[in-house]
Amino acid sequence: MMLLDDLLPDWDHRERHQLPVSAPAADVLAAAETVTWRELPIFRAMITVSSLGRKSPCADSTFLSQLTSGGFRVLARETDELVIGAIAPIGGSSEPFALGSDPYRQFREFSGSGYYRVAFNIRQCGGLLSTETRVLATDAPSRRAFSVYWLLIRLPSGQIRREWLRAIRRSALASPRRPHGGSRA
Repeated sequence: MMLLDDLLPDWDHRERHQLPVSAPAADVLAAAETVTWRELPIFRAMITVSSLGRKSPCADSTFLSQLTSGGFRVLARETDELVIGAIAPIGGSSEPFALGSDPYRQFREFSGSGYYRVAFNIRQCGGLLSTETRVLATDAPSRRAFSVYWLLIRLPSGQIRREWLRAIRRSALASPRRPHGGSRA
């Protein structure tokens, strides 16, 4: 069973992507944590265009550090799976819900209205590198509002995840890393 299954067993929206990789899971997850913006040129260009050139991520900063500085948290990490997630208000009118010292439990148990929970994983299993994104709104009005947003972001978001997977694979195959132990964040 995947950690993602435990964190978000039900969802309103889901998207999966995968590609073959012949590297140990520890190398793959280490690569997922160290891929930089320089290795994601399509996504970097999308961010630059969408912000009208006002801001662009530092090419040498890691993609994961940018995510976690913007409201996402590492929710769990095992030897073959990394799960990242956030709890965000519908409409973006306020800050994401701040997950505290036990983000795994807080994410699983959160049920406040007007929010959606989003989690995605990076997993290496059976020679496949995969990512799955799941989104669950906390109430019916939020579900309707997020469904409209999902229509707008699904394709570019999928492109970003596919580009990240390719960069992870390149990095994992290029330089083996020291294995990490598993833990819940």
